[in-house]
Amino acid sequence: MAELSGRADIIIRNGRVVDGTGASARRADVAVKDKRIVALGELGHAEAESVLDATGLAVAPGFIDMHTHSDLSLLINPRAESKLRQGVTTEVIGQCGFSPAPAPGPRADAVRAIFGVWGKEVDWSWGSYGEYLDALREAGTSVNVVPVVGHGVLRTGVMGEENRPPSAAELDEMRAAVRRAMEEGALGMSSGLAYAPGMFADTEELTALAAEVGVLGGIYFSHIRGEDERLSTAVSEAIETGRRAAVRVQISHLKAEGQRNWGSTEAALELIDRAGADGVDVGFDAYPYIAWNTGLAQLLPAWAREGGREAVLSRLREPAMQVRLVGELADAAQADPGRWERRLLASAGTEANRPLQGKTIAEIARLRGRPPEQTVLDLLIEEKTDAGMVGFGMSEEDVWRVLAHPLATIGSDSASQAPYAVLGKSHPHPRTYGTFARVLGHYAREQGLFPLEEAVAKMTGRAAARLGLSDRGIIAPGMAADIVVFDPQTIVDKATFEKPHQYAAGVRWVIVNGVVELDGGEHREKRPGKVLVRSRP
Repeated sequence: MAELSGRADIIIRNGRVVDGTGASARRADVAVKDKRIVALGELGHAEAESVLDATGLAVAPGFIDMHTHSDLSLLINPRAESKLRQGVTTEVIGQCGFSPAPAPGPRADAVRAIFGVWGKEVDWSWGSYGEYLDALREAGTSVNVVPVVGHGVLRTGVMGEENRPPSAAELDEMRAAVRRAMEEGALGMSSGLAYAPGMFADTEELTALAAEVGVLGGIYFSHIRGEDERLSTAVSEAIETGRRAAVRVQISHLKAEGQRNWGSTEAALELIDRAGADGVDVGFDAYPYIAWNTGLAQLLPAWAREGGREAVLSRLREPAMQVRLVGELADAAQADPGRWERRLLASAGTEANRPLQGKTIAEIARLRGRPPEQTVLDLLIEEKTDAGMVGFGMSEEDVWRVLAHPLATIGSDSASQAPYAVLGKSHPHPRTYGTFARVLGHYAREQGLFPLEEAVAKMTGRAAARLGLSDRGIIAPGMAADIVVFDPQTIVDKATFEKPHQYAAGVRWVIVNGVVELDGGEHREKRPGKVLVRSRP
């Protein structure tokens, strides 16, 4: 019988503990007191304020979403419903080079504009990174947050969205901004090298800034420069940045996009394995879907995305530029047959275009009687570039290969949302509501890609170790009480591409920092989440 001193706050009885280490599940009771797990084993007649009967259920550490975009959605709706209801207790924010801070006065409007429609929904009261984290703390969140500062925002704050190398003084200013953000709580820095302005940075710039992250013991997260035919080259750049900057590297949502590139994840994974053998610490995250989600403006060539939103809109409205852009989009479509049938309009800010959400570009073009290339430009102008798209481009074989790799952790690449109010107006990728349930239900239980214990370890213990969260990710005495209780036989993702605003099923209880935040179907809204700031090296 395990030792338990005094009355516990919560005892979870009769469950099968999947502890997050990858070890076999075992029958055990779990006791929680003062926000910590205090006992594990046969607890007999021990007493608690609340007893949860987990007979037939799995008891696991709370899931860690390694790659999210909940920076503003947690301020709009701190309940984090789409994530909490699939067992997520921690979100890593500030990814793909975009964080809401720092937003220095002269550039605050430019930083805010990066976040589109949602940027208008929050009281943008901060300037520094620390002030942004204070805003999260004041709002109170249902999940924990691990904050990361975005390179694209740092660059915008110092030099706008210009396509040029920084001057020596500008680079020094960005270095100082990285250090300040990390001193104020950021775990590391992310880059978004497929997006403006991150795409305008060369490896030298990235290495200089990543070196500051390395000195302070942080992680360099990277949405690499290409996930198509450039995949191996882009992975190599991330590895080289880590090598030269002496920093840990986390490659974001590893995948191979475009049918002609299917299978190239094998070479990418070999590069990562070889780097590890050579002493470069490289990991990655992935999501369990064959479709991606990004901004509609990503369809534009790089030259058309320079200079920020107003510059982009000016080009889109210029007749001669439209002719050039339509031609380039048509050339890209000719090289990728069926492209417009595989691109969906995922989000639109205008009421006029919201009924088009979920329709393909080809369908919208037919409705409007316009060529699909012109339809893309029209939508971008109408939405002032604030439109999102979903694209089908990956193979199941590549998804399997990446998810099964020992280094893989799980990230949704999405913001926490809810099917009501402002957040319910979009048409998101189903990964927003289903990522973790899909790994457990579809890939582990139905497809047998890996055992339940391995799936949970990817979501918990290995993710926590990767982030340096020494007191989370494992069910053991002394660890923070982030716990999810779910039915391994019924957990399933419900969200679809047609109807994405559907909560996952099969999660019974979610405990965050010792507080039951999800009780059956009831969200208790205690908001016990914490901002998990970086530990000093």
